[in-house]
Amino acid sequence: MKLMANRWLEICLFCTTLLSGFYGGMGFFSVLGGMPALKNMSDISFAEYWQNIDRYMAARMPVFAPLLMLLILVSALLLFLNKQFGPGLLVITSLLVMIADLVFTLRINHPLNQLIQSWDLNHLPPNVQEIKLGVIKAFRFRTFFMISTFAFFLIALWLRKK
Repeated sequence: MKLMANRWLEICLFCTTLLSGFYGGMGFFSVLGGMPALKNMSDISFAEYWQNIDRYMAARMPVFAPLLMLLILVSALLLFLNKQFGPGLLVITSLLVMIADLVFTLRINHPLNQLIQSWDLNHLPPNVQEIKLGVIKAFRFRTFFMISTFAFFLIALWLRKK
Protein backbone atom coordinates (compact mmCIF):
# COMPACT_ATOMS: atom_id res chain seq x y z
CA MET A 1 0.00 0.00 0.00
CA LYS A 2 2.79 2.43 0.94
CA LEU A 3 4.63 1.64 -2.31
CA MET A 4 1.50 2.52 -4.31
CA ALA A 5 1.05 5.78 -2.35
CA ASN A 6 4.68 6.70 -3.01
CA ARG A 7 4.23 5.98 -6.70
CA TRP A 8 1.21 8.30 -6.86
CA LEU A 9 3.17 10.98 -5.01
CA GLU A 10 6.08 10.71 -7.46
CA ILE A 11 3.76 10.83 -10.49
CA CYS A 12 1.92 13.83 -9.08
CA LEU A 13 5.16 15.65 -8.23
CA PHE A 14 6.50 14.98 -11.73
CA CYS A 15 3.36 16.32 -13.43
CA THR A 16 3.26 19.34 -11.13
CA THR A 17 6.93 20.08 -11.75
CA LEU A 18 6.35 19.91 -15.49
CA LEU A 19 3.29 22.18 -15.52
CA SER A 20 4.64 24.64 -12.96
CA GLY A 21 7.83 24.77 -15.03
CA PHE A 22 5.79 25.73 -18.09
CA TYR A 23 4.06 28.38 -15.97
CA GLY A 24 7.34 29.76 -14.63
CA GLY A 25 8.75 29.60 -18.14
CA MET A 26 6.04 31.94 -19.38
CA GLY A 27 7.21 34.43 -16.77
CA PHE A 28 10.85 33.88 -17.69
CA PHE A 29 10.05 34.52 -21.36
CA SER A 30 8.33 37.75 -20.35
CA VAL A 31 11.46 38.96 -18.53
CA LEU A 32 13.91 37.93 -21.24
CA GLY A 33 12.11 39.09 -24.32
CA GLY A 34 8.37 39.51 -24.15
CA MET A 35 8.09 42.73 -22.18
CA PRO A 36 11.25 44.40 -23.57
CA ALA A 37 9.95 43.71 -27.09
CA LEU A 38 6.57 45.26 -26.23
CA LYS A 39 8.28 48.53 -25.32
CA ASN A 40 9.77 48.78 -28.81
CA MET A 41 6.62 47.88 -30.76
CA SER A 42 4.67 50.47 -32.68
CA ASP A 43 1.17 51.15 -31.39
CA ILE A 44 -0.49 49.03 -34.06
CA SER A 45 2.02 46.19 -33.65
CA PHE A 46 1.43 46.19 -29.90
CA ALA A 47 -2.36 46.20 -30.28
CA GLU A 48 -2.35 43.42 -32.87
CA TYR A 49 0.12 41.29 -30.89
CA TRP A 50 -1.75 41.73 -27.61
CA GLN A 51 -5.13 40.94 -29.18
CA ASN A 52 -3.71 37.73 -30.63
CA ILE A 53 -1.82 36.61 -27.52
CA ASP A 54 -4.85 37.35 -25.33
CA ARG A 55 -7.14 35.25 -27.54
CA TYR A 56 -4.59 32.42 -27.47
CA MET A 57 -4.16 32.53 -23.69
CA ALA A 58 -7.88 33.01 -23.01
CA ALA A 59 -8.56 29.73 -24.82
CA ARG A 60 -5.92 27.72 -22.94
CA MET A 61 -5.64 29.14 -19.42
CA PRO A 62 -9.15 28.06 -18.35
CA VAL A 63 -7.85 24.48 -18.72
CA PHE A 64 -4.18 24.90 -17.82
CA ALA A 65 -4.53 27.04 -14.67
CA PRO A 66 -7.15 24.90 -12.86
CA LEU A 67 -5.22 21.73 -13.78
CA LEU A 68 -2.00 23.17 -12.36
CA MET A 69 -3.76 24.40 -9.23
CA LEU A 70 -5.34 20.97 -8.72
CA LEU A 71 -1.99 19.24 -9.17
CA ILE A 72 -0.33 21.60 -6.69
CA LEU A 73 -3.11 20.96 -4.16
CA VAL A 74 -2.96 17.18 -4.61
CA SER A 75 0.84 17.29 -4.32
CA ALA A 76 0.54 19.17 -1.03
CA LEU A 77 -2.04 16.73 0.32
CA LEU A 78 0.09 13.72 -0.64
CA LEU A 79 3.15 15.30 0.99
CA PHE A 80 1.20 15.92 4.19
CA LEU A 81 -0.10 12.33 4.13
CA ASN A 82 3.54 11.20 3.85
CA LYS A 83 4.43 13.38 6.86
CA GLN A 84 6.59 15.67 4.75
CA PHE A 85 5.29 18.85 6.35
CA GLY A 86 8.07 21.29 5.34
CA PRO A 87 7.82 20.50 1.63
CA GLY A 88 4.03 20.37 1.94
CA LEU A 89 3.95 23.90 3.35
CA LEU A 90 6.16 25.16 0.53
CA VAL A 91 3.84 23.55 -2.00
CA ILE A 92 0.89 25.29 -0.29
CA THR A 93 2.88 28.53 -0.57
CA SER A 94 3.29 27.82 -4.29
CA LEU A 95 -0.48 27.41 -4.57
CA LEU A 96 -1.12 30.65 -2.66
CA VAL A 97 1.24 32.55 -4.95
CA MET A 98 -0.58 31.14 -7.97
CA ILE A 99 -3.92 32.17 -6.47
CA ALA A 100 -2.49 35.67 -5.93
CA ASP A 101 -1.53 35.70 -9.61
CA LEU A 102 -5.05 34.65 -10.58
CA VAL A 103 -6.60 37.41 -8.46
CA PHE A 104 -4.15 39.97 -9.85
CA THR A 105 -4.88 38.80 -13.39
CA LEU A 106 -8.63 39.09 -12.97
CA ARG A 107 -8.44 42.50 -11.27
CA ILE A 108 -5.68 44.18 -13.32
CA ASN A 109 -4.77 42.29 -16.50
CA HIS A 110 -8.22 41.12 -17.54
CA PRO A 111 -9.70 44.66 -17.72
CA LEU A 112 -6.68 45.80 -19.76
CA ASN A 113 -7.08 42.79 -22.06
CA GLN A 114 -10.79 43.53 -22.56
CA LEU A 115 -10.00 47.14 -23.37
CA ILE A 116 -7.34 46.15 -25.91
CA GLN A 117 -9.67 43.54 -27.46
CA SER A 118 -12.23 46.31 -28.07
CA TRP A 119 -9.81 48.36 -30.18
CA ASP A 120 -10.20 48.69 -33.94
CA LEU A 121 -6.68 48.27 -35.31
CA ASN A 122 -7.39 50.89 -37.98
CA HIS A 123 -8.51 53.51 -35.42
CA LEU A 124 -6.49 53.15 -32.23
CA PRO A 125 -7.24 55.40 -29.26
CA PRO A 126 -4.76 58.18 -28.46
CA ASN A 127 -3.71 56.60 -25.13
CA VAL A 128 -2.23 53.38 -26.56
CA GLN A 129 1.20 54.13 -25.06
CA GLU A 130 -0.33 54.65 -21.62
CA ILE A 131 -2.20 51.34 -21.85
CA LYS A 132 0.92 49.57 -23.14
CA LEU A 133 2.92 50.83 -20.14
CA GLY A 134 0.09 49.59 -17.88
CA VAL A 135 0.31 46.14 -19.48
CA ILE A 136 4.08 46.04 -19.03
CA LYS A 137 3.84 47.17 -15.40
CA ALA A 138 1.16 44.57 -14.66
CA PHE A 139 3.21 41.83 -16.28
CA ARG A 140 6.18 42.63 -14.07
CA PHE A 141 4.03 41.58 -11.12
CA ARG A 142 2.67 38.57 -12.98
CA THR A 143 6.20 37.49 -13.87
CA PHE A 144 7.13 37.53 -10.19
CA PHE A 145 4.08 35.40 -9.36
CA MET A 146 4.66 32.89 -12.18
CA ILE A 147 8.35 32.36 -11.46
CA SER A 148 7.72 32.25 -7.69
CA THR A 149 5.05 29.57 -8.10
CA PHE A 150 7.61 27.36 -9.82
CA ALA A 151 10.45 28.31 -7.45
CA PHE A 152 8.50 27.44 -4.29
CA PHE A 153 7.59 24.09 -5.80
CA LEU A 154 11.22 23.38 -6.74
CA ILE A 155 12.43 24.29 -3.26
CA ALA A 156 9.85 21.88 -1.82
CA LEU A 157 11.23 19.10 -4.02
CA TRP A 158 14.79 19.93 -3.02
CA LEU A 159 13.92 19.87 0.70
CA ARG A 160 12.21 16.52 0.21
CA LYS A 161 15.45 14.92 -0.91
CA LYS A 162 17.37 16.02 2.19
